[in-house]
Amino acid sequence: MMSDSRLPNFSALRAFEAAARHENFSRAADELHLTHGAISHQVRALERELGLALFERHGKQVRITAAGAQYARQLAKAFADMAAASAALRRSAVHQRLTIAAVPAFAARWLAPRLGGFIERHPAINVVLQTGEQWLADGVDVAIRRADGAYSGWLVEPLMVEMGDLVVSPHYHDGSKGYLMLLPAVAEQRPQVQAFRDWLQEEVTLSQRLSAAQASD
Repeated sequence: MMSDSRLPNFSALRAFEAAARHENFSRAADELHLTHGAISHQVRALERELGLALFERHGKQVRITAAGAQYARQLAKAFADMAAASAALRRSAVHQRLTIAAVPAFAARWLAPRLGGFIERHPAINVVLQTGEQWLADGVDVAIRRADGAYSGWLVEPLMVEMGDLVVSPHYHDGSKGYLMLLPAVAEQRPQVQAFRDWLQEEVTLSQRLSAAQASD
């Protein structure tokens, strides 16, 4: 007989609790993906450890004893408590992880140097920085992108304004704005920058109007 301080085999406890709940070894076997014989063996082993019968057996029929029914209720509560505690830990682990997605250049030059201070202030948070293209994938908490518009399911907040200069060869610096013929190709390479496309359209339109006015003169 086992000592009072030692717990019975956990698999035997699971087998007994399922058998007691169903009052049927075959259904317990189906639930736990075991054979009928395995359930019967586990229950008998538990009975030997405890030193008393948990089921009354009448041929192929089994009926739980009063002591077995009380034990099964206590085990069911213990299993439910363990499941709840495990679920709480899983939720806590998810909440302590912060996944940030950003384009590689921004992540390396601006974001990464500033993450140290955040991690120092919040040591319990595991910060994960992703620089791939799958920034809308499940598991991403914050995405920092150069983009316009709204994204379904995301709260979009402006972070900063990007400033840029147009640099052209001195060959085109003659006041004619002949470099404008090159800009559509540049815009195709940066289609996500709406402000650049808007500026380009305004410049092209203005240039066309000036050319038309000069031609009419």
